Amino acid sequence: MVESWYLRDMPNEIQTLLQNFGPGLTTDLIGVLVKNGLTSAAARKRIQRAESEYSRMAGLRFEKNARFIYLNEQYGSRQFWDKFELACYGAGKSYWGAITVLKAKGGVVAVADFPRVAGTPTARKGQLSPARILDRLKAVNVLEEFDEGERAYVRYRPFFLGIENMPVSVANEIAEGVALEGIKDWARRIGLGSYGKFAIRGGVQPPQVAGITWDLTAPSYVRPLVSVSQQGARPGFLVCDISLFGSIERPEAEAFLRKCDLAAAPASMPPIMPMFVGHVFSTEALELLKSKGILAITLRNLFGDELAQALRDLVIMLTDMGARASVDPDHLLRVMNSLTQIEGGSSNLRGALFELVIGSLVKDVEGGYLKTGDRRQDLASGRKAEIDVQLDRGDDGGVLVIECKAKNPNARVSESDIRRWYGDRVPLIYSILTNGGSYKEKQFRFELWSNGDFAASGLKWLSEQPLAMDGYTVGWRDGKGLKRYADQAKNSSLRTMLNDYYFHSALRRVVSDPSL
Repeated sequence: MVESWYLRDMPNEIQTLLQNFGPGLTTDLIGVLVKNGLTSAAARKRIQRAESEYSRMAGLRFEKNARFIYLNEQYGSRQFWDKFELACYGAGKSYWGAITVLKAKGGVVAVADFPRVAGTPTARKGQLSPARILDRLKAVNVLEEFDEGERAYVRYRPFFLGIENMPVSVANEIAEGVALEGIKDWARRIGLGSYGKFAIRGGVQPPQVAGITWDLTAPSYVRPLVSVSQQGARPGFLVCDISLFGSIERPEAEAFLRKCDLAAAPASMPPIMPMFVGHVFSTEALELLKSKGILAITLRNLFGDELAQALRDLVIMLTDMGARASVDPDHLLRVMNSLTQIEGGSSNLRGALFELVIGSLVKDVEGGYLKTGDRRQDLASGRKAEIDVQLDRGDDGGVLVIECKAKNPNARVSESDIRRWYGDRVPLIYSILTNGGSYKEKQFRFELWSNGDFAASGLKWLSEQPLAMDGYTVGWRDGKGLKRYADQAKNSSLRTMLNDYYFHSALRRVVSDPSL
């Protein structure tokens, strides 16, 4: 019970309330004062008169025009963020949904994927669009954008929560892309959606229904979804999201349900069939989703044990934990053989696994200490770069750094790619590895490797450039040169992977097992 002295309009009254109850919405403080005898109008006036005692999140308004207020010393603490999320849950569901899904995906996603995370319509009266949610949460330092390589990302700023992990997030994004291809193939084979009208994340057509972005969508003529009029049959829609970062817990399930409710809200909207796919659901999340008629499906139930485990293994191999050491080629081949059973999933694996294959290959042929997918920052310029393959061949052998370019059949490494590698990537990575590091006195060799060909104009330009610099040399291997090198491999799985998935047809396309 709040002491009655709060009603005395004493100095620092609101400050004392915030000290006792923590940060919160002005409507919550009004509620406390009203419970102790003030009218709503009088309580509101007291908070307004005490503006000098507290700070507020400028530009972020909640329901009933409430503002989130706090003491300066409270800002950024765990209590602050907990109270902020509680305020969003109670009076700012659009903000809460975006934050909840973003955290569930590891705290970082590509900016292009944020509309799916936000789960709100791009343009609907009375609803905040994903773009506006992003702008407002950036303005109050809850979210921030940053560049990683050639892509823009958005992350949740409270780093002390320990959830932001770029390698794991990127690996899960790749695994989700492979799984979505399998979901699409399964759904169209059993007739859940119109065969040629599926839209999928990262495709040409954005997967949108009711103005809301999903991971996968398709018009559906399944009988309960179809409405018939004089104009003919009108389909409903299959909509699907996938989340492979960890266990799907109740908050993420609630955010998905809200997204489904928003999609079904317009009176003119035909029925939708929502599907949520993950590795595992908590009991509470599963019960909630099923009680609301959502298809909550695990990858194991959808694809079987082998493919579900292969997707888990893919994430492990693509993270720093798996990529810093040589991957077991036999295990890598098993994962590739499993995942290429998913029709359409092969293209998502090509670039992702090429550097792991090449890393394992050079270590098998030459020995030494291997790193792949290492993200580093240049101390001199502050720029970042990912080093695809780095092999330390010992004191006498120097360091080999390889840039990997996996290509589809008939595709070539362009002249612009070659120029960028030679003029930008090589000097940047050389600076990263030699500025104040243990590699300063070693000789470096930089090479550009591809399973395909190089543009003739690019090779002509490269041959006209100096190939030996002060401290390093440069070179390249096309598909034919890579095959000759691969013939030296002692491990047969490495030769098999390169022959089956990169040389003969870049990555083969295998029709999914119809029994799945």
